[in-house]
Amino acid sequence: MIHRGRKRFCFAGARVNLGSGDDCTVWVFFEPIDRRKLPKMKCNRVFSRGVSKRSASQCGGGHLQPLPSGLTLLLASLTMLLVWGHPGTVEAQFFERALVLEGVHIPGPDGRVLEDSNIILRGGRIVELGPDSDAPMMSKKIKVKGLFATAGLTDLSSTLTLDDVRSSSAIHSAWDGFDRYDSQQILRTLASGVTRIHLIPMGPGGIVGRVSSLSLGSRDEGGYGILHSEDVALCIDLNSGTPLERIRTYEKVRGALKSAQNRRETVDDYTSDLEEYIEELVEAAKKKDEEKDEEKDEEKDEKKDEKKDEKEKDEKDKDEKDKDSKKEDGPKKPDRPERDPAAEILLQVLDHELPVMITARRSADLQNAIDLIEEFQLSAILRGADEAHLVLEELAELEKVSLLLEVPRPSLMRGAGPRRDPHLIAQLDEEGISWAVGSGGQSTSLWRSIQQLSGQLSTASPLPLALAQGAQGPFGGWLRRGATEVVLWEGNPAEDPLARPNRVIINGTVVWQRPSGTREGSF
Repeated sequence: MIHRGRKRFCFAGARVNLGSGDDCTVWVFFEPIDRRKLPKMKCNRVFSRGVSKRSASQCGGGHLQPLPSGLTLLLASLTMLLVWGHPGTVEAQFFERALVLEGVHIPGPDGRVLEDSNIILRGGRIVELGPDSDAPMMSKKIKVKGLFATAGLTDLSSTLTLDDVRSSSAIHSAWDGFDRYDSQQILRTLASGVTRIHLIPMGPGGIVGRVSSLSLGSRDEGGYGILHSEDVALCIDLNSGTPLERIRTYEKVRGALKSAQNRRETVDDYTSDLEEYIEELVEAAKKKDEEKDEEKDEEKDEKKDEKKDEKEKDEKDKDEKDKDSKKEDGPKKPDRPERDPAAEILLQVLDHELPVMITARRSADLQNAIDLIEEFQLSAILRGADEAHLVLEELAELEKVSLLLEVPRPSLMRGAGPRRDPHLIAQLDEEGISWAVGSGGQSTSLWRSIQQLSGQLSTASPLPLALAQGAQGPFGGWLRRGATEVVLWEGNPAEDPLARPNRVIINGTVVWQRPSGTREGSF
């Protein structure tokens, strides 16, 4: 390396002074000492103008031969090929600045808190976190000392920005109706710590569309919302309307699933008929070749014996007519069934490739949902399930079912509304029925709903329950390496029920920050 004068550099985490004169060539080697002891790192050898000069604790000398120019060019070329050939890894590591959150406290699942920690993000993902994490060179640092860092919350039952959107077909997804430019509602949701939602389509009842999963991160082209999966589940609503309307809705859904089963049989029949048709075509081609060979033999015989009887000629003409009629009566291609996108989605449900999310709150609607699950062997999520304690035995007999609980807005103890047992969660745990919590609305009330329902649990902190919502996917759970969504709290949400988010970071971008002196958010 060529240096002019004394110049200060950072090499391998240690600060070193290189060069002692103008236009001086210097090589420096270091002993491999523990990084935590970098201030004590000593220079092993310095080469100046090709002559080795050992440190004060060493003696002797040596010479270093420069690399051949051809080998130097080869090494440079290989380095460039490595960068160009792996742009997603090597280039990012070489050229992308890391983002460092300094001095945060990180609550853990065991109840302990990692105090004064650093969280290092590169490419929008956490690559290192903890008290021993050192900030890389040239990193962008955000001083958030004293705040508590957790993963973002996931709302498994959200209708965010879908107030006026109605759907009544399996081919429609909730993502189609999501308003990515409704910044007012989305920012209110981010202010409550929710960074990811399962968007539930809304409809008049019956099959209303498909549930979509998305992050509330900002988009490069403007707005919010980054789609993760458009097909989380097929949404069926058995809760809307009067009792008679709900019975008709149940029969309508059952009829649609039956039609899908019949369509599968039709498709299977078409497949087998098509295979038979291909086999018949092969056989017809073979017969045609054999007939051509016979005609050639007959023509040879006719030339040898031109004095055949008229009767034989008539018989030959008759045979030729029979052959022509057989050619016209060749194998007929079967008719292909018309394409039905809605039925194809229902077939995915019947084949357990797509679960169903059934909205049912009252015991009668829950019983209808149980009948559908048993008849068609569905993998199902029962959304609402306020009166689940009344059909608990039937639910316990189902193998592939879970409950998505919500805190209803109207009172459950008056009028004809559904009732909820205050010990429902304990009963579900006793029967081994899995459950989760959703807001059932605009997602701003998720943290409050979790706090209310966590009162039925033995744990005093609602945070484990809040982070468990998305733990089954790649984005939920406790803060860890690879996570892309971080929420910084004013106060420890594992201990303080009044803790509020201060900033929300998604994919390395601060998408929301609490203005100074405000108390935004819904809790």
